[in-house]
Amino acid sequence: MEIHSHTHTARKKWTHYFWEFLMLFLAVFCGFLAENQREHLIEHQREKQYMVTMLEDLKADTGLLKVAMTYWNERNTSVDSVAQALDFPLVNANLTKAYRHLNRALDYYSFKFNDRTISQLKNAGGFRLIRKKEIANKIIAYDQFNNDAGVNIAYQYNNFYENVVALRNKAFVQEIINKIHDKYQNDLPPYSMNSRIDSMINRNKSPFSSQDQTISLFEFKNALLSFRKDFSNIRWWHDNLFAKQTELIRLISTEYHLQ
Repeated sequence: MEIHSHTHTARKKWTHYFWEFLMLFLAVFCGFLAENQREHLIEHQREKQYMVTMLEDLKADTGLLKVAMTYWNERNTSVDSVAQALDFPLVNANLTKAYRHLNRALDYYSFKFNDRTISQLKNAGGFRLIRKKEIANKIIAYDQFNNDAGVNIAYQYNNFYENVVALRNKAFVQEIINKIHDKYQNDLPPYSMNSRIDSMINRNKSPFSSQDQTISLFEFKNALLSFRKDFSNIRWWHDNLFAKQTELIRLISTEYHLQ
């Protein structure tokens, strides 16, 4: 019988296992670093995209706000014209002038800021992605200013507006107001002369000689002047809003190298 000797493999040294472990550890660790780096890259891309759309929103808002401010200034000119035309006693009043400016004086232009990006930042937890804390804080302050001061001022102003409109309906002939609105809606300024409308006004002057109508016009003028004075709050809101918008545009453009 033949006897075969078994070959014995040499036992591996502990250093061999150490290097195998080290290589495996490095492979897993490098994979972790790569994944972490990829996530940071994605977050930085999302951050910049948020800032791109935020900048678009702010630029659009500044354009709309400039239009609103110009509109309100022009509207206030008509408010002043109506108030000046309603002189007492009524024999001194220029009712034709008051009617011509009435529609423009009580027209309304509301401004609402674009919260597209801010809503995404709040709902998706996007504020944590903004590494520039000064910008994040100013965006939050901008949003709070609009939702607190802006909403409250607009609410108060609407109350003044509704009060003036209610008194206007008591003091003036609605048929004439409607015809002036229809005539000049897409035509000439409402204070331009129109013989047909002016004759309607002259035919309807007689009711204004009554005591009740005089009281109605007096109440309307007082409410109109209160309405005009309250515009200072709207102006304060617009001025501060514009300052916050332009500051954010400058910061975002500079920090993120955007145009």
